[in-house]
Amino acid sequence: MHSFTTDPDPMPMSALAPVRRPRALAARLWTVTGLLGFAALLTMVLTTEGVAEGDRPVLRWLIDHRTGWLSRALEVVSSPAIAVGVPALAFVGALTVGLVRRRWRPLATLAVAFCGGALLSTGLKLVIGRARPSTASMFGTQASGWSFPSGHTLLTSVLLGALVLLAWPHLRTRARRFLACAGAATAAAVMGLSRLYLGDHWLTDVLASYALAAIVLGATAWLTARTTRGEEQS
Repeated sequence: MHSFTTDPDPMPMSALAPVRRPRALAARLWTVTGLLGFAALLTMVLTTEGVAEGDRPVLRWLIDHRTGWLSRALEVVSSPAIAVGVPALAFVGALTVGLVRRRWRPLATLAVAFCGGALLSTGLKLVIGRARPSTASMFGTQASGWSFPSGHTLLTSVLLGALVLLAWPHLRTRARRFLACAGAATAAAVMGLSRLYLGDHWLTDVLASYALAAIVLGATAWLTARTTRGEEQS
């Protein structure tokens, strides 16, 4: 008598590999795109050509169109309370998850992204040494230090992007993923606008920060990809 079984053959682990390839490909694409964009912007800044030619006209236009309520709102966006408080809350939350649930990927992802962004911002400011707009152009508290890139914009962008990376496996529909990306992009854009509107940075400073954020997030996604399998299957 022959014995039959209805259980399918177990799927080999190698068959799961292609599932992870789109994520790795997307990480590489983000990194390469960011590198190309940053290289182009840096060249324009050093030669004062291309987009850099619009730095002063954009700043003058924003100064001419300042309004009371918008000035106060964007001053709050760029305030130390936001620049320091939001990252602090994110790290406290990630640390809490690590201590309670023994999952350290959130903390590692935030640390890699945020520290990478901070190192790039500090290093490039020292190397490039670009002057900020004049203090007469600044609204509210006057910014100091070098201008290129915008540290506020870069760190806000990498922090929000890292949060999206962490939430991505749990957002099961395209609509939710779109909303998460759109929300993070909008918040990063508002921060960049605040730095321009307040006269603390040039347009190319902010655009370069977005390109650098793409580099950092692509590298972060690649570095932390191996730690996601266990969490996604749990």
